[in-house]
Amino acid sequence: MYRRPHSGFVRVPFVQSCVVTARGRQERGMVCNLSMLGVYVHVENRPEEGEEIGVAFDLPDGAGRFEASAVVTWVNDAPAENAAALPPGCGLRFSSVAPADLRRVAAIVAAFQHEPRPLWGVTQPSSGRVRIPFVAACQVSCAGGLLEGTVCNLSMLGVYVAVDPPPNPGESVVLAFRLPGLDGLFERPAVVAWQNLDRAEHLHALPTGCGLRFGELFAEDQLALGRLIDGYLAGLPRRAV
Repeated sequence: MYRRPHSGFVRVPFVQSCVVTARGRQERGMVCNLSMLGVYVHVENRPEEGEEIGVAFDLPDGAGRFEASAVVTWVNDAPAENAAALPPGCGLRFSSVAPADLRRVAAIVAAFQHEPRPLWGVTQPSSGRVRIPFVAACQVSCAGGLLEGTVCNLSMLGVYVAVDPPPNPGESVVLAFRLPGLDGLFERPAVVAWQNLDRAEHLHALPTGCGLRFGELFAEDQLALGRLIDGYLAGLPRRAV
């Protein structure tokens, strides 16, 4: 999620649902990080390098939808091997964006920089368990059927999943996604701890979805989650830890 940029422009973790328009077709994706130059987007059907596309998403300032044209600067097909790595997707460089929208991005980046721990990218829970940004495609099996979603962050206790519509609080579900450090699919029972139907209106606002609390985990699950979290924290600059 956090990668040191070569451009000199600050890139910050920012997770929010987006719409990518390529070749006249729209597809939902997930923004993973943001800078004045562009964004990284997790999307299943990835456009080609050099292709010009459109990207639109909400910024947490209440000023409406951010929309821009962008060029695909690089495509990543490799699955994430740790929490600091980016999920499959593509890097986008803005090619046409309204000056007012660019100022909005600058304000978001500045707000992150002024936080005590600006590169953590997520609000820390009251449980005392560290929560880190982590983006991965997932499936949620619930009473409403099989839902396609995106994991946005995780801790030793659970995950936040962007899914619309989200299952109801208290509902038992089965969550499945790729967890670095484990062979095969991480498919475990969970309970919906809370539901979020709000739009992005503050710095760490999450897309529509729900918080899931894991059921009983195997020892290898706990080890994999612990390694993932420790690895992310170890990779942050000293001032951010």
